[in-house]
Amino acid sequence: MSSDILNSGLMQSYFLYSALLALKLLAFIPLSSLVCRPDKMQRANISDLKNLTPFWLVAALYVTTSPDEETALMLFRTYVLSRLVTALGYIVKLPKVLVEGAFFLSFSITAFMGGWVVYTYRSAI
Repeated sequence: MSSDILNSGLMQSYFLYSALLALKLLAFIPLSSLVCRPDKMQRANISDLKNLTPFWLVAALYVTTSPDEETALMLFRTYVLSRLVTALGYIVKLPKVLVEGAFFLSFSITAFMGGWVVYTYRSAI
């Protein structure tokens, strides 16, 4: 990866949103000892571990495809917000349709970016 990509505003945005997701994940660990139902916090953390790991990998690869910056930023921001809603859905009573919609949205964003990476680098097959 060239230093131009690493120093780009888009890559820095990826770093920022990835760090925010990691901090949210870390914040939920001590929070689990404060809530009445620590099993719900544990399920939220497990869900995040299952979903954030592919996002971090695929989003980093996505940035290397030189996507439209506004589109990429919208995807990153929407992903972070949808994962926050999904995690909160484990802890507080939120409408089921909202939590499931947020999960599906975050999953779709990761799938879209993964598909974009495969499409962009298809000549390497």
